[in-house]
This record gives sequence, structure tokens and C-alpha cells, in this order.
Amino acid sequence: MASYCFENKKFIPSTKEKASLHCLSFSDVRAWKSRLNNGDLIAEDLQTELSQYFKKEIHLALLADKILNSQNDPYIGHYSDYTLLSLTLINHEDSAKNESIVMILYQDYSLLFYDDARSTVETHITNINTIFSQLSEISLPNLLIPYALIRYDLLTDRSFLRTIENTTLDLEISFTTQLKNPQNTILSLRKTLSNYKHYYSTLIDLFEDMTEDYEDLLPKDADLNYHRLTNKLNRLYKYSVMLSEYVSQVNDRYRAQIDLNLNKTMKTFTILSAIFLPLTLIVGWYGMNFEGMPELSFKHGYLYVIGLSLTILIGSLLYIKKRGFWD
Repeated sequence: MASYCFENKKFIPSTKEKASLHCLSFSDVRAWKSRLNNGDLIAEDLQTELSQYFKKEIHLALLADKILNSQNDPYIGHYSDYTLLSLTLINHEDSAKNESIVMILYQDYSLLFYDDARSTVETHITNINTIFSQLSEISLPNLLIPYALIRYDLLTDRSFLRTIENTTLDLEISFTTQLKNPQNTILSLRKTLSNYKHYYSTLIDLFEDMTEDYEDLLPKDADLNYHRLTNKLNRLYKYSVMLSEYVSQVNDRYRAQIDLNLNKTMKTFTILSAIFLPLTLIVGWYGMNFEGMPELSFKHGYLYVIGLSLTILIGSLLYIKKRGFWD
């Protein structure tokens, strides 16, 4: 466990007694949940040690379950003396490395639970202090910790979405040069954008609920910062929706291009069939070998059939070119 107090617009390491922010890892939570379930004397000592961080006497094993179960999605829940809040920090390169943050907010101090398999408490404190250094006024730093974590996490979101837009544009341009099956790429883009749309919409709901629930408690500077963050999330959400529609349009264009190419192929086969159908008729006609057919005994019958076939072939090609069937 690491403890921090707030001085000069940043969190610095502190003793437990002076701290306003206590940080624990999910591994710590799992460990003390396991010890509490054993019911031994060590667990009783642990219960006494941990109870100093909570305003009222509560069942710590149930609280541990509540903390660990809140990792899956952004969430806010209000209880008699504290607020439980869960956030997700996105990893653009690998969604499997997304990190969950759970906070218990009291009026005068907070508990922050982080995934020690994904990051360190020092990293989170540094990121929080980076955002705090950009703010002109900080009245209640603990209530601005969720703002700072998400605001730092969003620093690269627009450039990431721009990369998706460029990828989609390159995919669309490639249809004019070499038509390759883009279904795997399109499905990957649609899945990514769907996840981001869900992420932004849940954060918008969470921060709107938070500002409404803390309307009387939030000072003006904190309320303004959360409204700015909500506006930014709204813009990113609309951008991701636009990109999702763009990917769908590119997919429709690919299918239309496939249909157009198929129509061109069928058109070519139809023209070839139209050209060679009369020639096939000549072959069938003179292949009957009836005794009364004068051309069979005609001295120049072979040349006559060749000339007739060439005349039909050239005439068909000129007619097709004149009518523009081969354009």
C-alpha cells in the first residue's frame, strides 16, 4: 500500500496519518480477501488494520468482491458513506492490456485500486500530477482524480482514430488499383470502433451521473473540468460513429465493385457468345453431310465457308463496336 498527500498541485508520498490518497493493487485485495475467508487470527489483525480506511464498520470480504467485480466496465455506485467508481484505461495497441481502476471516494480521502499486472502506482500518480499541473485551480483534488486519469488516457485517442480513418481511406483507394478481399480488415476496424463507441458512451454516462450526484459538493473549477471532459468524450464518440459509418460505406463500395466486375465478366461472355453463335450454326449446318448439299462437292466450298465465317465475325465485331457494347 502506498499513501499520498496533496501539496502544491500534486500528490507526494506521505504517511498514512497525513495521506488523502491510499493506493492498493488488485493483488493486495485478492490476498486480504483470501485471508479474511480463512477466519484465522491473522485475518482478524488484517480486519483491524484495514478498517482504519473505512468510515463505518463493513464486511471487508464483501467489499473485496465488490471491488474486484467492478473491473469490467466504467461504473459508479453510491453507498451510505462512500462512492464506488470504476474506470478503464485503454491500450490502443492491444485491447487485452486495457487496465481497470477502481476508486472508493470519501469526502476527505480516497482509496485507489489498480492492476499491478498492467502498471504501477507511481505511473498513475505521475499521470495524475501531469494533468493537475495544467489546471489553474484545484479545490478538491480527490474528486478530480478520475478526471485526471481519463484526461491523460485520452491524450492519444484522436490521433489513434485518425490512424483508423487513414487506414480506411487507403483501403478505399486500393479498390481502384487492385481489388483485394478487405473483409478481415473491415471486420477488425468495425470491432475496434464498436469498442471505442461503447467506451466513450459509458464514460459520458458515468461523468454526467457523477456531476449530477456531486452537484452540491463539486466546486466550480471541478464542475467546469468535468463538463469539458464530457464535451471532449462527446466529440470523440461522434468521431468514432462517423468512422464506423465510413467503414460501412467502404464495405458497401467493395461489394458494389465486386458486382460491377461480375457484370463486366458476364458482358464479355455474352458478347463472345453472340459472335460465335453464328459460326456454331455454320459448323452444325455443314456438319450434317447430306448428299444433296451442293457446297460439299463445290471446288471452292472450303474457302467459301472460311470467307463466310470471317465475314460474319468481322461484321459482328463492327456492329458491337458501333453500338458501344464493348465500352
